[in-house]
Parts: sequence; C-alpha cells; structure tokens
Amino acid sequence: MIFAHAGRASASWLAAILCCACAAAPRPTAASLALQRRPRAVVEGRVRDRQGHPVSGIVVLALPRGRDIGWSPPAVTDAEGRFLLVLLAPAEYGFLLRWEGRTVVTPGPTDPARLDIAVSPGERKIGIEIVFLRDDWDRLH
Repeated sequence: MIFAHAGRASASWLAAILCCACAAAPRPTAASLALQRRPRAVVEGRVRDRQGHPVSGIVVLALPRGRDIGWSPPAVTDAEGRFLLVLLAPAEYGFLLRWEGRTVVTPGPTDPARLDIAVSPGERKIGIEIVFLRDDWDRLH
C-alpha cells in the first residue's frame, strides 16, 4: 500500500485508469500537441518509509489528470529517496509508485494516486513527500 498527502479522486475515475492501462494509446489531439510545445514543469520530491528513512529504487510515475495530458517518463528514486519528474504543463497530476515490478493503487484517501499537484509551464515544484508503507504493500501480494 502507498500513502501520501490526501487529494481527491473517485472510484470510477480509478477504475477507468486501471481499465485503460491495457488499451492502445489514443492519437494525439490538437490540445495534447499544443501542450507538448509548451515549456515543461519540473516536480521534485522524496519517497520515504514509515520511519522517515529514504527509499531507493522506487519508480515514480506522474498520473496525469485530463484526457489531453500525455504520460511523461518515470523517475527512479536515488539513495536519498529523491525523484525528479519533467512533466507537461499546465496540468494536474497524482502519482503511482512501482516497486519490484508491481504498482499498487489502494482505495485509501492518502494514496499518491489521489494527490492533486497542479503545475504551470516552466514551474519548478519541490518538496513533494510520498510515504511508502512496505508492510502494507507486501500484505496485498
């Protein structure tokens, strides 16, 4: 299970994301092509465990909100648990964590997928903190 600061999302939204994960990528829309021409935003943060220790080797994916926002390349946390993502903007994002080839999204209100981080073109957003609860994650598998 993964936890971070609370955001908002609905169960139907989450189901749509999980359902669409296996579908082919749609053709770019005019709006998505316009976004690709804008300056990117940078989001920096850390993944820590329950005790506050950094977690290395976790893949962090930005979960885009909106149909015209494409997926950006993921980041992998370093030895200090730090990650840096370069994202399309303006847009809003939640986050997914992948560890040992698994991604878990929970119904909990503090899951990183429910974060709402808004970014503007050229903005640098720092200090995003995500808590990885390995014991809970292991219980789900």
